[in-house]
This record gives sequence, structure tokens and C-alpha cells, in this order.
Amino acid sequence: NPAYVIFTSGSTGRPKGVAVEHRSVVNLLSWAAGEFGGADFSRVLVSTSFNFDVSVFELFGPLVSGGSAVIVEDLLALADRGAGAGAGAVSLVSGVPSAFAQVVAGESEVRPRTVVLAGEALTGDLVERVHAALPEARVVNIYGPTEATVYSTAWCADGGVGGVVPIGRPISNARTLVLDGSLMPVPVGVAGELYVAGAGLARGYVGRAGLTAERFVADPFSASGERMYRTGDLVRWNADGQVEYLGRVDEQVKVRGFRIELGEVQTAVAAHPQVSQAVVTVREDVPGDRRLVAYVVPGEGVDGQLVVEIGDFVARRLPAYMVPSAVVVLDALPLTVNGKLDRKALPAPEYRSGTGRGPASVREEILCTAFAEVLGLERVGVDDDFFALGGHSLLAVRLVSRIRAVLGVEVPLRVLFEAPTAAGLAGRLAEADEARLELTPRERPERVPLSFAQQRLWFIGQLEGPSATYSVPVALRLSGEVDRAALGMALRDVIGRHEVLRTVFPTVDGEPSQRIQSLAELEWELSVAEVASAELDAAVAEAAGYAFDLSAEVPIRAWLFTAGPAEHVLVVVIHHIASDGWSRGPLARDLSTAYGARCAGRAPEWVPLPVQYADYALWQR
Repeated sequence: NPAYVIFTSGSTGRPKGVAVEHRSVVNLLSWAAGEFGGADFSRVLVSTSFNFDVSVFELFGPLVSGGSAVIVEDLLALADRGAGAGAGAVSLVSGVPSAFAQVVAGESEVRPRTVVLAGEALTGDLVERVHAALPEARVVNIYGPTEATVYSTAWCADGGVGGVVPIGRPISNARTLVLDGSLMPVPVGVAGELYVAGAGLARGYVGRAGLTAERFVADPFSASGERMYRTGDLVRWNADGQVEYLGRVDEQVKVRGFRIELGEVQTAVAAHPQVSQAVVTVREDVPGDRRLVAYVVPGEGVDGQLVVEIGDFVARRLPAYMVPSAVVVLDALPLTVNGKLDRKALPAPEYRSGTGRGPASVREEILCTAFAEVLGLERVGVDDDFFALGGHSLLAVRLVSRIRAVLGVEVPLRVLFEAPTAAGLAGRLAEADEARLELTPRERPERVPLSFAQQRLWFIGQLEGPSATYSVPVALRLSGEVDRAALGMALRDVIGRHEVLRTVFPTVDGEPSQRIQSLAELEWELSVAEVASAELDAAVAEAAGYAFDLSAEVPIRAWLFTAGPAEHVLVVVIHHIASDGWSRGPLARDLSTAYGARCAGRAPEWVPLPVQYADYALWQR
């Protein structure tokens, strides 16, 4: 029978109720009594809210072992001298690492013999600081999701800790599997997803059979048909047979075309000897410009060069595209009321620039201005490194284009990587060639060729067939009244303005070409549908996964889903063969202009584009 139901917030924001059975709790407490029974469980500090399953360990662990539970308001209160005086001597304290770090940094008089840390990745620096503050204490790192009854693995720190702190081996009657996307075991040292099986598995999610079936899956390695829980955590086995936590599988991000595991970058940053705590995230403070940013809490006595040192340190261990664009040093990581990391409270990075000498020539001044414009900074000094200020390969292409426009020279992209400062680049311009042939409207041949980028995408389309792999969706929630007729006409206006949006890519004699349809012959309209609010997410997801047939249809589709009088979602999907990240700006600008005009009962008034994408393809060829 169910012993309790505990709701977890979940990454989607909709709480899920986990039903845990009595036998699973019995298994947890049996293991806990053997691991911590006696002296460790004699007097346990209970600081976790009963809304969280760690309270099952803190409260019932000592009570079923003949010990006592000392209840306090929260763990952070112990950071102040005398705050824990009322608790008296305690034998065991548990908490999340980020909260316990503040306890260690404070003046708490609580001196437990065992410290249990769980709920977040534990760093070797914190283990050493706990040992320094509590030299007699045993430090235990425990891992487990609510769906596996509080804890699944455990590791005890004995001696010094170097590198990644493991989450350990399975507790009694639990099994851990590290599997790839095909549910096959991965070798030692290779990252995979963690699955947990055994006596601790919960019954499932209350009233959500579909979600239960998705997360509690059949165990292919069990002869008796048992289930295993898919944790969504990215881990690896180490050489000692311990599991090391790397991050979340759903924290895999795509930055500038590269797929990046945030946990892998965070592990590299945290390995710096002067870093106490670290977290790595992706920020998009400027729309379309996604950058990796590292937030670190330094150890004691760290000097002001830490930001530079961390960048160099990570660059020696990871590829350039995985090195954070900025490092932000904080006194402490922001926490939620539950003691976990508050990612929304992480401050925006400040890219330091303009600290060196000023430009000594007109050419240096022009380059500094170009650097600042492309990077979105107020000022850039002649000795400021383009990439250290947040520049990356796509911005480098934009900078080369800007230099071509203002100085009339052709700078190979390679030169910018070799001389990434305005001063260094100015010295290399003497070797640069004159700017290449200007992009202008071209006479259209019978068969307009594809650009090189389009040809790559066309080839993949031939290889895979119709697929949503390169469909680029944009979903926009609209509140209030929407003029559907005006919106449909505005979208046709935008398609008429940009030839590439009304281009199909037929194949003749094995060779692809661009055939641009006139707006008059174009059979295209906005799809409009009424959907229930509960079905809105599914409808948007289905539209976002639309697969284009590039040989027969134009590479843009749009849907307006209406879930109520003032609740709408506009979904626009464009194939990558006609759009990229930078295209969102012109698309939003032109659609806004056209919709405003159509709502006013007139056609948009805009200056014709000087060139179209077909002109670019001909120019490139």
C-alpha cells in the first residue's frame, strides 16, 4: 500500500505526485539503520520541510533506530553563532551542499559526527572545507530521486578529494545502470543516462499513467520483468566503480550549432583549485545571441585574476566552443527558499572592455568601433580580446563583414583568430586583399543554383527524406484580440517581400535549383484552428515538428491556434534552407510592420530589398 504521496515540482512546472509504497520506505530505513544506526542516529537534526522526501530519512531514520529527532526551522539558521544552541549536541546533520556551505562559512556551534549532503552536485572544495571545520565528522554524499524513495546511491569521503566527487554505489537492494540512448550499458568514463532499479522504486505518478509509463520503463536486464526509473541525470562510471554525476540530460543545450552538456562544462570549471562552487548556464540577454556563462564562488584568499585563470584553465581541457564567454564571480550562489540554486536570480554578466590604451591611429579607432558594434558593447580598447569579450565564430563572421564594409579590405576569418585585438588586427591589414566583388542584383539564369549552405541542406533532405530535423519553429503567445484576416495578409506580404520564402527546390537531371514562385501563383494561407486550452501544448508541438517537402512546397508554414477569446498562439515554421538564427530579427520586424498596415486597411509601405537570397547564391558561385 502507498505510504505517502510527495509532489515534486518537475522541470515543466506542473507538480507530479509520486506514490511511494511502504515496502520501499522499509528498504530505505533498513539501509539507513545499518549505515547510520547507533551513534549517528542518536540525535539527528531535522531541518527539511515535510513537503520534501529527505524528511523521511531525517525523521524516521533515527526514530526507528531508537534515536531522537531535533527539529529546527531550517539549516541556514545554523550559520549564525548561537542559532543552534537550542538544538544541543547533534549526531547527524543533512542538507543540500549550497546551504551547508553557508553553515560552514558561518559561526555555527553545531558539531555533528556525520554530515549527509544530497540534492545537488557536491564539490571537492566543500568536502575539504567541511573536514577543516569539522575534522572529526564523516562526510557522506548521497544521491536519489523522489521516484526511488529518497536515496539510491551513497559515497563516504575518506581522506582527500580530487576532481569530481562521486555519488557512490547503490544502497541495499538498489541497482544503478548507466545506459546510452539505445538502453545499452556504456563503458567506464563515458557519459550516459542513469537508470535506477530495485526495491526503492515508487509505484508511479498519481493519476498520470502516461507519464508513469514514460519514466518507469521495463528493465531489459531483469529476468523477472522488473521496472527501472529513468532519472534524466547524466553520469559516468569511474575507474573505482563509483558513479559520478555530470548534470541533467535535459540540460544539453545547442549554442552556435554545437550541442553542449552543461554538466561537462560545469565540471571543468569546478575543477579549478580556487573555485569553491560553480554553475554554468546559457544566457540570451541579446535575442539570438546565446552564450555560455559560468558563475563561481571563489575559495578564501583568491586574487582578482581568477576570471582570466578560469578561462585559460577550461580552455586547456575543453574545445573552444565549450569555454564560457564570461565568468562571473559571486560571494554566494543565489538560493531558493528550499535551499536550491535559484537560476533566475543569477545576474547578467558584464563583459569588461576598454581598460587598455586608446587607439593610436584612425584604423585602430575604426576597428575598435567595429568590435564594439558587433559585440554590443559601449567601448572596446585596442588590446581587448574579441573572444574574451564574448565573441564567437558567428560574431567573427559578422565582424569580418563589418570590416569589409568600413575599410574595403578582405580579412580572412583565420586572421581574426590569430590576432583577436584591434591593435593586432590593424597590424595585419597591410597584408589583406581588397574587398571582394560587391553583392548586387544578378541576371537570373534559367536555373538558379543553390548556395553552398542550401546545397548541404538539400543533400541532407535527399538522404533523410521529409524530416523536421531542420525545421525552425517560432511560437508566440498572443493575448487580446487578433485580426486573423490581417495576420494572414501580413504573412503573405512578408513572403512576397522575401523571395527565399516562396522558393521551391526541384531536381532536374540530379541537380537541384531554385524556382521562385510569384505571389500571384502562390497557394499559401495561414492555418487557423480552435483548440481547447488543455490541447494547446500538443497542437503547438505538432505544428513545430512539421516536415517540409522542399521539392514541392515553399519553406514556410504558419498556424494560429485559438484557445479562448483572448488566448492565441502563433506558430511560424521555416525550413533552415531559407532561414537561420539571424533571420528572426527581419522576420519579426517585417511581420509587425505588415500586420500594423493591414489592420489599418492598407498594404505595408517599405523600400524594396536591394538584393534577394538568389542574388547571393549567384554571387557566391
